[in-house]
Amino acid sequence: MAEKTPKAQKKPLYTMRNSITNYYLLVMFTFFELFLTNQYAKARVDKYVLFIVLTVALIVSVSVISLSYKMDKNAPPEQRVVENRPFFALSVTDVAMLVFFFGAVLSTIFSDYALDSLTGNSGRNNGLILIFLYTAMYFIVSRYYYYKSYVFSAFMVFGCLISLLAILHFFYIDPLGLLDGYSESVAKDFGSTIGNKNTIAAYMCIFLPSAVMMFILQKNRSVKILSAVSVAFAYCGLLVSGSNSGYIGFAFMLFFMALVFVRKIHLLKDFMLALTIMFSSGLLLRLFSFILNDKSKGFEKIGEMLIYSNLIFVIIAFCLVATVLLFIFKDKALINSKAFKNTLTIIISLIGVGAVSVFSYYFYYYSFVDTTTDIGALSQILRFDDRWGTHRGFMWINGVKDFLDFDFLHILFGSGCDTFYHVFEPHFAELSSRFNNSSTNCIHSEYLNYLVTQGVVGLLSYLTLIIATVVRAFKTAKQNELTLLFVFPVIAYCAQAVVNIYTPIVTPFVFIFIALSECICRNSNPMNKL
Repeated sequence: MAEKTPKAQKKPLYTMRNSITNYYLLVMFTFFELFLTNQYAKARVDKYVLFIVLTVALIVSVSVISLSYKMDKNAPPEQRVVENRPFFALSVTDVAMLVFFFGAVLSTIFSDYALDSLTGNSGRNNGLILIFLYTAMYFIVSRYYYYKSYVFSAFMVFGCLISLLAILHFFYIDPLGLLDGYSESVAKDFGSTIGNKNTIAAYMCIFLPSAVMMFILQKNRSVKILSAVSVAFAYCGLLVSGSNSGYIGFAFMLFFMALVFVRKIHLLKDFMLALTIMFSSGLLLRLFSFILNDKSKGFEKIGEMLIYSNLIFVIIAFCLVATVLLFIFKDKALINSKAFKNTLTIIISLIGVGAVSVFSYYFYYYSFVDTTTDIGALSQILRFDDRWGTHRGFMWINGVKDFLDFDFLHILFGSGCDTFYHVFEPHFAELSSRFNNSSTNCIHSEYLNYLVTQGVVGLLSYLTLIIATVVRAFKTAKQNELTLLFVFPVIAYCAQAVVNIYTPIVTPFVFIFIALSECICRNSNPMNKL
């Protein structure tokens, strides 16, 4: 899977720092996902506090060990530097992460709500404290992560448990009593141990790409089977989440995977098999719903189409036939020729550009040309006004207007980390009278939230962090395909984040996967093979 290591490159030792980092990831991928103290009442705070405890323990442990190595003159050199590049050799991704953090520091210093900016208590806890922990965790994981199969096998198992609970809750089956005592509206909106439907969708945009990539890259038969099961559970979890944001992440995941794998025929066949498994698993939800006499929360329009439309049988048949043909002809010269790969790349690119162009045309037409024709439920997607996207339009329009009224200093650094509540407070009366929401503490778009609360510096540094991660991962994939396991969850999460919010429930995972991707980019070596 990866090229042979140059003779001059030494194989790194698996040291205590590597072990601690891996155990940290193991706990994040297992216990953290399930942890709740009082059903959903304190779900966000529960995971916020747990993340602080786990990450502080990681920082202290690694720091103490690193300091002891430096103080111990008898310690072998391999224990002092276990990676191929020195700890403080900075990449573009590293610099972007640092700028993002120091921008948050300045945002807090200049904020009129400094305490809330520090803690994030007026928002979703995404204050300076959490951003500092993300930064520290990023630098530790990106330097000391060392691939061990048990970490991601555990992630697959617990991801399946999370998905299973979401599916059961969708059909009002509550084995753990997490919905006991809640109203019908809350029970319909919440599920699993993750939270509401938007949070579940965000989690599935991390888990589903990971499961697909584990299935494609993994050579161990038992882990490959586990990954196949995970693909099915993750896809069903996405379908029952009931959030359109998840489908945005899903669409971007499929598009970028297809673009990458048409250049890698040895992976394309497994990708098509993964798609066959994935789309077929949706039919199990159809069967389950039939058995339960359709007693469920109800599928959204896109989910309903992917489950009940006859078109899905055509899609499954296409994926299955393509899988069989690729397995039969995988070694043929035509399949592996540059012309064949270029043709597929052009076709996929045209499909992607065509889809975006069609959506853009109708979005523009119904938002700015024909603003009166009744287009039914499509108005939530194609007509941008105050009501667009469950009144996200109201928050986006007014939130950006408020931002443009800031002075120059706050244009640069925002109102303070996660302090949108204070910025938007003058609009609460109208929000309540028109949409029956008494308040809001986020603009319901990660990128706009960073713009308003952390300013141009915060948004640009975050975007640079994401773009650098993706570019470096795809470049490194030419030598080590393991980076693909980590970068696709980042792509899917960041796509859904356009219309979703950050929370300490799921957002820690995207920073973890950014760090994992950066680690492989820094230290591609034979021990990182799957």
